[in-house]
Amino acid sequence: MIPGTFFKRALRDLKQNLFTHLMTTGVVAFSCLLFVIFGLFSFNLQQFVEKFGRELAVVVYLKKDVSQEKIPSLYKRINALDGVESVEFISSEDAYRELQAFLKDEKEILEGVDPLFLPPSFQVEINRAVFNIDKVKKIAEIMSQWPEVAKVQYGQEWVDRLEAISQVTRNIVIIAGVLLLLTATFVVSNTIKLTVYARQEEIEIMRLVGATNGFIQGPFLIEAFFQGFIGASFAILVSWLLYRYLAESVSATPLLKDMDLHFLPMEYVGGVLAVSTLFCVLGTYIALRRFLKS
Repeated sequence: MIPGTFFKRALRDLKQNLFTHLMTTGVVAFSCLLFVIFGLFSFNLQQFVEKFGRELAVVVYLKKDVSQEKIPSLYKRINALDGVESVEFISSEDAYRELQAFLKDEKEILEGVDPLFLPPSFQVEINRAVFNIDKVKKIAEIMSQWPEVAKVQYGQEWVDRLEAISQVTRNIVIIAGVLLLLTATFVVSNTIKLTVYARQEEIEIMRLVGATNGFIQGPFLIEAFFQGFIGASFAILVSWLLYRYLAESVSATPLLKDMDLHFLPMEYVGGVLAVSTLFCVLGTYIALRRFLKS
């Protein structure tokens, strides 16, 4: 019976003070929207870094004086490394033919060039199921210390730059999220205070007739729950529409058509809804508690 009374009082107050509640919900929605957009950008950047890394081929260039007898043992050593999916040996002649195929109509520039000028190499594919940048770096570092190896390449500079950008973005998201949550909590709390003071006479009458603090707080907390949940839901909806627009624009651009955009995972979306609702309810509870103590 009491929960039903709380909901009726909450709905009645929402209708009577619609503008105030819309303003509070708008503040919550705007704060969540900024946070979700930052998160969407950070998440897709991280996905791009991982995808870029997975498509990198780790190439192990051997010294030219390495004898053919050592190739099988090197193949086994590389294949035995943790995280290696497959290994392919490319001789100097094979590398020369691949270069000719790459140059196509311009392959005449290779006329007179000794095919052995290219060093033999191993092309190493990392297991995608266990892929991460640190594992690639570790494998490359191990192989680069072998005496038969001249150089190991895997696009380290690009990976390092993308990782640095990704890390900075994640830090910005965390800092911005904390600031936005604090700002939203402050604004929502003060808006609730104004609402409480506007209904001060009603609350005083309820206290005079013996209403408990829980009975007085119930409708306010329900209203705060709706504000937090609806505000975050609206922010997520706008973010999803923005994501769909950007995904269609990217897919229609020839230069970016292979770049896949992803929306935030459900656990992230659920976290935004939960945190937004919790902060609104908590802010309301603190404001009411201070008022009811006075």
